[in-house]
Amino acid sequence: MKGYPTYFNGIIFIETPLYEGERISMISADLSFKFGAQLKNLNDVKADLAYKAGALGCNCVSEFKYGQKSRWLAIDNIAYFGSGVATRLPAETYQNIITYMQQQQ
Repeated sequence: MKGYPTYFNGIIFIETPLYEGERISMISADLSFKFGAQLKNLNDVKADLAYKAGALGCNCVSEFKYGQKSRWLAIDNIAYFGSGVATRLPAETYQNIITYMQQQQ
């Protein structure tokens, strides 16, 4: 399998494009303007993206990208962001990826 899949809140996150399933929509998370942005982390980005993907009926975020950015002249000078493609994987593909992840542990 290309990429390194992870699992968070029922959603599979993978940094590579997936050719199985239905690509529904680009989604993004920007925690720059959230209160306490400097206290947020990658899990907060994943939680936001997982919520958005789930609301679209998706079980995967493919092409997942994330990072930190600094803001000039701000109290919370570091913030996390992320993006990806909300994807609906077939049940068999979803389960195959879950099994793959379990075997890697």
